[in-house]
Amino acid sequence: MRCSSRSAYRRRASPPRSPGCARSTRFGASVTIPHKLAALALCDEVSPAARAIGAVNCLHIDGARLIGHNTDEAGFIDSLEAAGFAANAPRAVVLGPGAPRARWPTRCAHGAVEVIGAPTRGGDVDRRAAVDSCELRASFARAELVVDCTSLGLGGPDELPVTDALPLDALPPAAWVATLVYHRPTRLLERARQAGHPTVDGRGMLVHQAARAFSIWTGRAAPIDVMTRALDDDLRGT
Repeated sequence: MRCSSRSAYRRRASPPRSPGCARSTRFGASVTIPHKLAALALCDEVSPAARAIGAVNCLHIDGARLIGHNTDEAGFIDSLEAAGFAANAPRAVVLGPGAPRARWPTRCAHGAVEVIGAPTRGGDVDRRAAVDSCELRASFARAELVVDCTSLGLGGPDELPVTDALPLDALPPAAWVATLVYHRPTRLLERARQAGHPTVDGRGMLVHQAARAFSIWTGRAAPIDVMTRALDDDLRGT
């Protein structure tokens, strides 16, 4: 499937300091970290999802109004469903600091969710205390889905020792493990696959959140297969 359009999607390095940065475009703009909170403050109107999550990753121009959306939550759900995860209202464990980036998985699971103050690179969390706790092991033992929203998967000296200390052996055999990282293999997913767990990396979420933004801007169904191939081709060079 291909969509005929004369529009172009270009990267802009400047943060969204004023509404004009988005209104200078035809449809709107995508917003990435660390600017999603600033984008929220620029909007004339905010979608229910963006308001509940507290962050905007998609700006849409509707006449004179600048409308803020958040497609991360729905994009993550879409990526799980596309990978075959079919649990209804799963019991999920979210590893993250509790900031907005870790907030939307707690909503998208729509089930019993535990947010664990797990380690982050350069953070002030006691890494060993976080991953060695009996509470964390008990949480893993109840989980149908584990979502890593920390920065550990980006690499660095903490990734191997901290990830290897996570109690993946406590997970039920059918539990899924997911990460938001899309540009490199992570130790967490490697361990999960070795233990026989289904895994999902961040590529699907990246594509599906962008697909939802495309539909918001154009009113058309997004060419997901084309977008997926384009991402895979781009990542082969990284």
